[in-house]
Amino acid sequence: MDKMPIAEQKVTVMLAGPGHETVFYQMQPPFLSDTRFVISTHATQWSNFEQSLSQMRPDLVVVQVEVAPGPDALIQVLAEIQVWRGVAILILPPAIRELRAQFENAAIVRGVYIAPVNWGEIAQAGYAAVITERAKAAATAPMQQAYLSRSAGAIIGTRVVAFVSATGGTGRSTIAESLAYELSVRMNVRSLLMSFDLPPTAAPHFKMRYVPSAMEYFARPGDGFGASIQSREGMDVLLAPENSVDYQKAAEYSISHKSEADSIYSLVMASWTRNYAAVLLDLPAGEQPWSMQGIAAANTAVIVTRCTLADMVAARHTLILLLERLIGEHRIPRESICLVLNQVTDNSMISVRGFYDELVNGYGWAPPVVAVIPYTPAIIHAQDQQVPAVTRVEELAKGIHNLADFLFPGAVTSILDNRNGRGHKSKLRIPRFRFT
Repeated sequence: MDKMPIAEQKVTVMLAGPGHETVFYQMQPPFLSDTRFVISTHATQWSNFEQSLSQMRPDLVVVQVEVAPGPDALIQVLAEIQVWRGVAILILPPAIRELRAQFENAAIVRGVYIAPVNWGEIAQAGYAAVITERAKAAATAPMQQAYLSRSAGAIIGTRVVAFVSATGGTGRSTIAESLAYELSVRMNVRSLLMSFDLPPTAAPHFKMRYVPSAMEYFARPGDGFGASIQSREGMDVLLAPENSVDYQKAAEYSISHKSEADSIYSLVMASWTRNYAAVLLDLPAGEQPWSMQGIAAANTAVIVTRCTLADMVAARHTLILLLERLIGEHRIPRESICLVLNQVTDNSMISVRGFYDELVNGYGWAPPVVAVIPYTPAIIHAQDQQVPAVTRVEELAKGIHNLADFLFPGAVTSILDNRNGRGHKSKLRIPRFRFT
């Protein structure tokens, strides 16, 4: 596999449509003008499409479906791009819009649009789909052992990340929410944030409604998953129920019915089949069902802690939980566990190095510290204004970039370099629109 950083690799594109004018004068211009793409081949006839697809192995295939003799033939031919982790975007004429669902169910299809379309938007959607696929591939290598225990339906490469802390107040939700926003909105990596606190903190921080929530899934496991998701600026969010009775009922039911389709565990596991590169679980502090069943469905853990004596003891407790107590049921491998030291101040009695050394001495091993985030009131101020704090606070943004780079090696740095210029600080920005 090419060792060049993910976003420095050009996205190779194959454009296919019925006729020269369609392909070269409608589809091609936005891809030609975008330096992220290389058009590796065109196809204006079906016979050329079949041959060129297997020869050129493009990252992205954009097809106006009229070029194919029929939907089954197109889906069958496109299926081979799974071999090299390619993805497809399809454009349907209005006359056959009823076939949209059939195409959307194909594993390699990442978008189905009805003509006429904005080809610039198609190019951006295609780029986001390829970056997401590459991010999933980057996550695969250090995690093969974790995937061996997953069902055949799991999508190889998906990071299901449990954000955990044994005590409250560490800023766990801030870190999870910031990473979700950074990946989804600013890096085009398809991600899902599951906010499982009571009440779920993502709702006030992003000015979202408390409904729909996980209750839609519990009522209809399967098609209820999509109905339970809210979206802000392209960031998918699934909230725990805000009603205390519903929250507790789901917890109590899931303890004795973990393997059932309507349990908390099954809710998280359902995300594995949704083509996300990252599923980020903001789990409540402690060891209640909403936390434990989230951990059981995860393959990565981020321990969010502070440089205090109490948090050091809590971090050790969490390591024992992850690496010893759960070993008979589910074990997240050591190489997929990391620490984020949050709310660090110069006045802390325990330094970052001192915290790490004491944790090693107390447990015999400690995961790497992938981000150190200083305490700053600006984070809370941004959240109170319902603006993503990662867009306002440089110190937080740097820590989140480091965390993202741990999860998706090589992807983050190169994406930021491409956007901001090498050697420059990342530019924070106000979201594209405010939530009102």
